[in-house]
Amino acid sequence: MKALEMMWGMRVSRIKSACVTSVMTLMLGSAAVGQETPAGFSGSWAMRLDNHIFLVVTLESVPGNAGHFTGTLSRPQHFTTSGVAFSAIKGPTEQEAIVRSRVSGNCVSFTTRSPKDKSDETDFQLCQTDSGRGTLKINVPGIEAWPVSKEKAPVTVWTEWEAGRSYLPDEGYASNPEMEKIFVEDQRVRQTDKIDWTVVEKSDATRRVATLKLLNEGELHTGEDFQWAAFVFQHGDTSDDYLLAHTLATVAVAKGQSSAMWISAATLDRYLQSIHQPQIFGTQFYTKPNEPTTQEPYNRGLVSDALRRQLGVPSQAAQEQQRKQDDAERMKP
Repeated sequence: MKALEMMWGMRVSRIKSACVTSVMTLMLGSAAVGQETPAGFSGSWAMRLDNHIFLVVTLESVPGNAGHFTGTLSRPQHFTTSGVAFSAIKGPTEQEAIVRSRVSGNCVSFTTRSPKDKSDETDFQLCQTDSGRGTLKINVPGIEAWPVSKEKAPVTVWTEWEAGRSYLPDEGYASNPEMEKIFVEDQRVRQTDKIDWTVVEKSDATRRVATLKLLNEGELHTGEDFQWAAFVFQHGDTSDDYLLAHTLATVAVAKGQSSAMWISAATLDRYLQSIHQPQIFGTQFYTKPNEPTTQEPYNRGLVSDALRRQLGVPSQAAQEQQRKQDDAERMKP
């Protein structure tokens, strides 16, 4: 989907007529766990981008009118989003009043009104997924839900956004210790003097199963998590393993884990060679007994050394030095 320019406070029909990309109606994904009393919604709910508060919904219960709330929604005046990444965030904080609300199960639906135009209203839905957490979803096809958290004290929208930078929703999770343990073991078995590859391959398969379980259950959240998972699947044995590894590395980079750029390149090289296509970065070296180390097949002309440098991949000259050094070590009498 093309990036959507958010000019919040304008109706979709009016935006289209003004040749501006559509306004987004905010809804929160359900997947609720258990039932929550209406009072449990009271307080401030924040959506963060790279640990900076981007949007705040503040709800106050209406005395004598159970299940109804007043409050506000605060956010930057202008931003652009593809639904995942946010950029061009600027302008002062704008605040819209909540004018209607109702509770249904574990969700509260409410409507805000623009302070500039009383006829301009936007509908929202806030649903809790577990204690102190929820997901905020814009009602536009193809846009995934965004994580929000309930704050213990009043908070405000961050205003010092960097021009030209993209930001990603922050789920507020720490790296998964189980995924880290799997990764550490993946590396440990490869660092011994004598490796029994039959044993390692069996344990690799077990680690891939465990990693896939964490992935499918939504237990991986941080850039570190996805980088560790990428290394595990890089040590797979099928094209799909390598393609999944590349996807995981891409997610890691998208989440700000810049150290995952190399594994992103390496997984693509390994995938290409697994489908009988030349690698393009030169990360893959192969050896056979009594034969020189080779990187072939290798398309050396597609990616420049300048581009390799951006991905943390050595230049072709450095790769050649590495290849010769490996051969010298292997060929020692």
